[in-house]
Amino acid sequence: MRVTASILIQRPISEVFSFVSTPGYLPAWVAGVAAVDGPAPPEQGIGETLVVQGIPSLGLVWSTWEVTSYEPPRTLALRCLDDRRAIEARWTLEGCCSGATRISVEADLTAVSFFPPASVDLKELGTRQLQADLEILRRHLEVDALEDTR
Repeated sequence: MRVTASILIQRPISEVFSFVSTPGYLPAWVAGVAAVDGPAPPEQGIGETLVVQGIPSLGLVWSTWEVTSYEPPRTLALRCLDDRRAIEARWTLEGCCSGATRISVEADLTAVSFFPPASVDLKELGTRQLQADLEILRRHLEVDALEDTR
């Protein structure tokens, strides 16, 4: 099932892409991520892997992700390599004439559960979570950057 969200961030596209594609920053803006180990830009590229430590409700879990698209400063895509999760995510960035950046995310996901949620519920929950993650990203890049200049 595909879920999507987007947001406008008042920062240059290169700055947004740099933040989004740096593995060490993922825990700051992606819900459920505790730590990430993997190559940072500019060593990052298609085929590289990231090891993600997640925080599910029952404790820590590790997963391995492959970079499936890396086109600075426009596209980053990741695919979970673990058998128990079928998740792919793609972030697409577009620079605006105002200097802001429109970032969109698409994620293909499935629910793995003894009692899987209905498709409509999964789509709503996934979309809401993607939008919440993008809001946190926007705050980090706009508000935190503004406070750093003071």
